[in-house]
Amino acid sequence: PLRNRAYKWFVPREVYPNNTYPPYCGGPAYVLSGDLALRVFSVAQVLPVINMEDAFVGICLHALGVAVTDPPPGAFTMYRLDYDKCRFSRLV
Repeated sequence: PLRNRAYKWFVPREVYPNNTYPPYCGGPAYVLSGDLALRVFSVAQVLPVINMEDAFVGICLHALGVAVTDPPPGAFTMYRLDYDKCRFSRLV
């Protein structure tokens, strides 16, 4: 967590006291089953909220004892792909 108030993603120790976040899925998307999404929503109601939703979901998963897993190789890329129905249907 960034502790300098000058940073956009500043998180005070009072909100999150640990020196590191638990593993989390960063980026534009992550995939959860419907039942896990409900469990994350439930535990999110009792945890102090931080302003980074991906790290917050990781904190929720950690509180639930659920490990983050890597996606299949090539499933998520960090570069723009031209739309192709067949390619996109296999991504997720």
